[in-house]
Amino acid sequence: MIVWINGPFGVGKTTLTAELCRREPQARAFDPERIGWVLKRTVGLVRQGDYQDLPAWRSATVAVAARQARGADPLIVPMTVLRRQYLDEIFAGLRSRGHEVRHVLLDVSPPVLVERIESDTDPDPQGWRLDNLGTYLVARHDLRRGGAVVDTDDLTADEVADEVEALIQDWRDGRPAPDG
Repeated sequence: MIVWINGPFGVGKTTLTAELCRREPQARAFDPERIGWVLKRTVGLVRQGDYQDLPAWRSATVAVAARQARGADPLIVPMTVLRRQYLDEIFAGLRSRGHEVRHVLLDVSPPVLVERIESDTDPDPQGWRLDNLGTYLVARHDLRRGGAVVDTDDLTADEVADEVEALIQDWRDGRPAPDG
């Protein structure tokens, strides 16, 4: 199973992924942003913009995630993708390769997200995260309809991990749970 953890920049996707991998011995993390870094350093020298707009990033993400998923249960993918058509393309590619794909949106209200970003001890990405808040708010409604949603406003990091871990167990057991 591949569990795609989506949400705004600064919501806690990386923290959640580390905790799920700590709790689940067979879990493995895959960060497609690394593919983006490579593309940005090569193709990005010629073509400016978001590497997610590159078909090469989406196809490489499918290929690498499909390969990584073979040895993981589940493969956790913490990656913000706000364009629904890109998510659909990636998920279709993974499913065509025989993988079960689940989408979890970590949602948060704008005031709580701003508070979290501003209290982050690493100031480097703060401005960038705040600059991208509007893009998330535009995509939020559509993303909330595309899978399981965990509202993180009043939850600790451990409580978010508990909720996502319960979703994964429901999916493993074949119990109905929202999916993307």
